[in-house]
Amino acid sequence: MKPIHFLPPVVALAITGFLIGGQKKEIGKLETQSEMLSREIAKANSRPTSTRENPRPDRSNVPNGDKEPIDWKEIAAMAEEMNNSGSVGDMRKLMSFQRRLLEMDKEELIAALDEIDSLDLTDAQRTGLIGMILDPLAMKDPELALTRFADRLNDRENAMTWRLSRALGNWAEKDGPAAAAWLDKQIADGIFISKSLDGKNQALKAYEGNLFASLLGSHPDLAEQRIAAMPAEERKGVLAQGINQLKEENQAAFAEIARRHLDEDGAIEILASRASSIAMMADLEDVDKYIERISATQAEREKIAENAANSFIQGKSFQGKITAEEVDEMRDWLGSQSPVSVGKTTGETLGELANDEDAMGYEKSAALALRYHEETGNDELLLGFFENAYSNENKEAARTLAEKISDPEKRKQVLENIE
Repeated sequence: MKPIHFLPPVVALAITGFLIGGQKKEIGKLETQSEMLSREIAKANSRPTSTRENPRPDRSNVPNGDKEPIDWKEIAAMAEEMNNSGSVGDMRKLMSFQRRLLEMDKEELIAALDEIDSLDLTDAQRTGLIGMILDPLAMKDPELALTRFADRLNDRENAMTWRLSRALGNWAEKDGPAAAAWLDKQIADGIFISKSLDGKNQALKAYEGNLFASLLGSHPDLAEQRIAAMPAEERKGVLAQGINQLKEENQAAFAEIARRHLDEDGAIEILASRASSIAMMADLEDVDKYIERISATQAEREKIAENAANSFIQGKSFQGKITAEEVDEMRDWLGSQSPVSVGKTTGETLGELANDEDAMGYEKSAALALRYHEETGNDELLLGFFENAYSNENKEAARTLAEKISDPEKRKQVLENIE
């Protein structure tokens, strides 16, 4: 999805429902993708009108306030083409369609779903269009959205589960106890009985996670009671789903609950995962604020810093080539939060960049690793590099770099692995 993410934000908003609606990514990855698009949209909307893309689009021959019938097949084909090619397409028509969609009341949205059900569409087109409609419906009347798709609550499509679980979170924002009671009834009715060998239901984790995140703001005692009542092995998965839905003012309370109801490693992993999502937006200052907001322990701070540093570079790579200056920025920030992590994390990050020619490539990544090693003498940097870099196709450069490892045993092992 690299090309689509950096389309003009208004266009990204118009087709987010279609793009995500047809994907089979893990729910957590869908959440991150959605958040990245949302931030791009927010940035665009914060700019003065004169700098935005086509603030007054041509209204000719597009669905508009005159209630002209929407050509769903045309919208589906247009969005599908954008998804496949990464091209902008007819931006004006998509902008106008987005306005029309947001202006619809819940009855009109339900009617649109009925019409889409009757059309001759591919599975991908139908799923994408449903995603376009479900988002605004879930905001306007989340209970209705859940009722409409009651037969898909335990859907095999992660994108549908992701959307419906967010609808439950929206409902809980308005009436937490009612939303919790509804979910408990679905569980009692056997909706989420798992057919997997381990007996775990990934969809239920998404619903519980979104419910928990919303309850934490309005009914914190109820939120913690639900976590405490779960088997210990299920809590981590639920909290992992919930953390990315939290409002900033609830992150400290979340951290305390994670520490009380997970083991130390589990709590650290969950708290660090949120920092990764924040850093993916290439915003390390927000990671600083997050660390302070949750009063991170030293162990939490180190893991958060390591994950965030790597994700910061990963987020930058979506925009194009990574420069040495950007890696320097990452290292400087990492040193301010966790000095002990700078060497190994830098090496691991450069190792990943070595495998991506679009971001940096092996030759430049190895040269940068060599430069940092010459400056610091830190073997952890080179060892981290070789943990992640695919060196078999770059043996000469890899041997040259490996020879710089000062520990003879570790140097020997790395050279053997290269061969």
